[in-house]
Amino acid sequence: MKRKRHIYCILLILISAYGTLSGQTITITPKWTAQAQFAGYYVADKMGFYKEEGIDIRIVHTALSESSFSVLQSGKSQAAVMNLSFALTARAAGAPLVNIMQTSQENSLILVSRHPLKDISSLRHQEIAVWNHLSQDLLDRFAAHYELDGKWIRFNGGVNLFLTGAVDICLVGSYNEYIQLFECGLKTDSFYSLHFTDFGYDLPEDGLYVTQPFYESHPEMIRKLVRASIRGWQWANEHKEETLDILMQIIRENNIGTNRYHQRKMLEEVLRLQTNKSTDKRTFRLSPEGFKKATDILLDEQEKKKILYTDFVK
Repeated sequence: MKRKRHIYCILLILISAYGTLSGQTITITPKWTAQAQFAGYYVADKMGFYKEEGIDIRIVHTALSESSFSVLQSGKSQAAVMNLSFALTARAAGAPLVNIMQTSQENSLILVSRHPLKDISSLRHQEIAVWNHLSQDLLDRFAAHYELDGKWIRFNGGVNLFLTGAVDICLVGSYNEYIQLFECGLKTDSFYSLHFTDFGYDLPEDGLYVTQPFYESHPEMIRKLVRASIRGWQWANEHKEETLDILMQIIRENNIGTNRYHQRKMLEEVLRLQTNKSTDKRTFRLSPEGFKKATDILLDEQEKKKILYTDFVK
């Protein structure tokens, strides 16, 4: 009797899973709270682009204590926005991640400091504040590549840690915290900055990821997801004020403390970072060159042989 009941329960789970997938429902998890960084997905949802493709989309944000990777890993979502460097190191550690769309084409990372930063050697023996969601594996690989031997100070976000003087060097993004510094009244001559691109770390950032098994099981669904998402980003680029209307509604629904001015600045910078400098176009695809840059910096020789571009990028 118990065995029959066990089999019955398994059948119910399988039927339920089949019903969800056959109804073309998919959950997308951005890597942070609601903001212009993810505008294209909000637009594609609100404008009905996903429904026109025949798929139902749920956009579920992470809590501050979790990452989009952990949500994807747990099975709570089927697609997640992740940084290329994070996804690549996670793949090297055994996570079956594949890149299905690349929004970012240019690196946004900047180090701000109270002291002069001439080059990468200026970071040695220093304490550097970095975002809490960055994996230790990624930080270790970065430190090893650039021969850094300082200490990482973790924080959740914002610029208060730097403004209060709690840290002298802090990691910021050009589309968010860097803008916040000026909004808080800081002048360009009141601190020093070093763009990661200045010392060769010009790695593309945000992309959309799924697991390899999900990709292999639902290739047509993923093609629809990517088509509609690209359309959402293209519409956002062509209709910025209407996009901000959509965005501010979602931000209010999620009780996020921000304003339209900041989100406009963020949207403009995010869209700029999506443009491929060599073609001046938005390709929405991770290039072989971008992949090679990332693997050269982050992976050892054995890992490079195991992670091929054609396996990682779909």
